[in-house]
Amino acid sequence: MHPVDDARIHSGQLTYLNSLGRNEHWLQDWLAEDLTRLGLGNLTTVEQEQTQAGGGSLDLLAASEDTYYSVEVQLGEVDANHGFRVFDYWARNRRRYSGKKHVAVLVAESASGRYRTALEELAEFVPLLVVELRSWRGGNEVIIVSELVVQNRNLDLSGTPLAATAGSTRTEEDWQESMTQEAWEFKNQFVSWAHQNTGKVFVDYSPKSYVGVRVGRRVWAPLWPRRDGAYVYLPDPDHSKEEESPAFNYFRDLLEESSISLAWNPSYNAGANPISLRLRKEDLHNDSVQKLLIATYEAVASDAVPWSTTNPTPANSEISNEVTTIRPTPTPPAAQESISPDPSI
Repeated sequence: MHPVDDARIHSGQLTYLNSLGRNEHWLQDWLAEDLTRLGLGNLTTVEQEQTQAGGGSLDLLAASEDTYYSVEVQLGEVDANHGFRVFDYWARNRRRYSGKKHVAVLVAESASGRYRTALEELAEFVPLLVVELRSWRGGNEVIIVSELVVQNRNLDLSGTPLAATAGSTRTEEDWQESMTQEAWEFKNQFVSWAHQNTGKVFVDYSPKSYVGVRVGRRVWAPLWPRRDGAYVYLPDPDHSKEEESPAFNYFRDLLEESSISLAWNPSYNAGANPISLRLRKEDLHNDSVQKLLIATYEAVASDAVPWSTTNPTPANSEISNEVTTIRPTPTPPAAQESISPDPSI
């Protein structure tokens, strides 16, 4: 940013849009005119005033690649009506546009009142962002500033203006000081291996809780540091965001042979990185781990097809190669317990 002359720095006063003769429709149009004003980076408008079955309409449905944002706008303080509607519209769009990552975004001038605690608790379980738009009035102009006040911590916002307002920006030096030597070496080896075996990646140190290994704008592998490695969350090679996929089941069984556990966590990053596993430096030499990393890297390409459509599993191959006409009745597999790993461990 360019330095500003002292003569151009003036005092301002916090104000509200209704006192300026503006209403919610004006604010909705103002945001739709330039969606970067939300602070979520470059978005495109999917629909404005999206009509919902049974009544009501969502103010804005915006998208960035495969992430859809259901945006509900309100002047003044957050109330129960808007607070519930944003979840209603978000849930409906999850069904309408299945296979996409969905985030609920509640925009208001203030979220510090009665419902703040409820929103913070709900954000622990659902992909919710609450953004305050604060208006500052000077002598001849009004400046509207977006600030993130409530966030689901599993959502990847690194590199967006909102991330900075939440105080979540860190540097490479910060991470090197806070990580153990083993964890830092693991990060370096992981990135080096990715450069040599998958393709172009870059490291984003700005998130507060993890080091992001990104492919373009997409976080491919967030590394949550541990004493001797990291907990890693990866996209599903079959592009599933909710149900365990054939690719996940294949790699889970494959990695079990090396005593490495693969877990399914569809709530992480709104389902964009549902596969998780604990890795150490020596695991990066494991052939099965490398196959998983390559498959998940390829899954983030814009023209990627589901992995299992081009990579038959051994079970499928066995069926296709079977020569006998009498087939035994298969025994149902034992139910697998779903374990949600705690990143703090």
